[in-house]
Amino acid sequence: MTVTGAALLSAALALGAAAPPAVGAPAAPANALAWGTCPTPTPNANGVPYPRDPREQCASLRVPRDYQHPGRGSITLEISRIRTADPAHRRGDLVVVPGGPGGSGLDYPGQMASVLPSAVLRSYDLIGFDERGVGNSTPVRCDLPATERAAELNYPFPAPDGSITANLAHARTIADDCAAASGSYLADISTANSARDLDRIRAALGDPTISYLGNSYATYLGQVYASLFPTRADHIVLDSTVAPGGMREGIGLFSEGAADTFPALASYLAARDDALHLGATPAAVRATYLRLTAELDRSPLPLGDGRTLTGNALRALTYSSLTHPSYYPLAALGWQLAATRTTTPPGGHSGSALPRVIPDNFIAAQDAVVCNDSAWPRDPAYYAARTAADRERYPLTNGMSGNVWPCAFWHYRPSEPPVRPNPDGPRDILILQNLQDPDTPYSGARQALHAFGHRAAMVTIDAAGHGVDFTDPRVSAPFTTFMLTGRLPA
Repeated sequence: MTVTGAALLSAALALGAAAPPAVGAPAAPANALAWGTCPTPTPNANGVPYPRDPREQCASLRVPRDYQHPGRGSITLEISRIRTADPAHRRGDLVVVPGGPGGSGLDYPGQMASVLPSAVLRSYDLIGFDERGVGNSTPVRCDLPATERAAELNYPFPAPDGSITANLAHARTIADDCAAASGSYLADISTANSARDLDRIRAALGDPTISYLGNSYATYLGQVYASLFPTRADHIVLDSTVAPGGMREGIGLFSEGAADTFPALASYLAARDDALHLGATPAAVRATYLRLTAELDRSPLPLGDGRTLTGNALRALTYSSLTHPSYYPLAALGWQLAATRTTTPPGGHSGSALPRVIPDNFIAAQDAVVCNDSAWPRDPAYYAARTAADRERYPLTNGMSGNVWPCAFWHYRPSEPPVRPNPDGPRDILILQNLQDPDTPYSGARQALHAFGHRAAMVTIDAAGHGVDFTDPRVSAPFTTFMLTGRLPA
């Protein structure tokens, strides 16, 4: 998955045979896409518009709203592309999809064009799209006030005493408001339906098979596509892989991922103790973090911009910062505010870099996928027990990944079971995985590798953060070989 405030995401478990594709309307004819200018860029999870590559073209495609009942009408998908600068060496189309769920992917080809190996860019047109419910693709909404969209609320940290009463109330509010704003269309937003949309895009492009590169949550979409349509998948690349089977169990791995990745942040801060004064060793840094969050639980810190730094806000900021080493200075900033009890960071900078409010569409699409991909328990006691157990086992995240989501009160039940990984197919899946990843831990990637059997191979990188570095030769070499020749590592 990918995130908010600098963070959010993940997915889950299961192996076995794939469910058959649902019967729907006939596939879109080849060359059904009329390419032209793109719509206004969609803000990302932090409210900032995605950058637009001037080479991008866009087109719209109508697809069934409900593949099981095509008579219920259709929705629009917005699709983008960047054509290869070397058409003579073009091998096909590569769909690139960011994490989430809930984030726009329309401008993702432009982002990936800046990091993918040149040999791959010469060989493929890059295709992006806003998944159903997102951005320019017939969006869902919840019409939530800003107070319900605060970035720290997207992580269900319990109250300082471990109570989840406020979390339950917030989850119910989100579920009720989303249902009131978007109605039954919410029930049609799922990973399986997005995979069927992807196959309609393939057909509209005129491709007998299509290649795919997904990051974070989008690795689950890639798994589902490869399972539902094994003969139509060419090269499938999964960057930072969620465990197969749906979002519910994957969210439960957040605490494990944070525990795996926190030592990298602690080492960074300890190496700068002369300036930061947060601990001279990783163990001392960890002790400082636990002390600062406990102090903020007891006595929150008012900031100069009118907001308040609470223990949970610092936990959310720290967890978000684990997603990439470039965010470590942001964690240091928040920790220094807490340690010095000052309203502005050292150096006089404002606290504006701290996470703020998440766009309404992001929350609506995210929760629709999370809740529709798996059936969630309805009993609040289930989440109270999980939170208490997670809080004891993983003090760094204080019970967050065991806590309740709006899915406990969602107004619609999943229309189909999670799509199981299909190991019966060509050897066509490459998994790329950092060993220390807070959002999609290594253990989940190993589950995916095992579930797909002979179809998949995995390359692990001894690095910390969420998302592999495609400029690293340890990544670019096997990735390029696979995309150009189809050969996977042993």
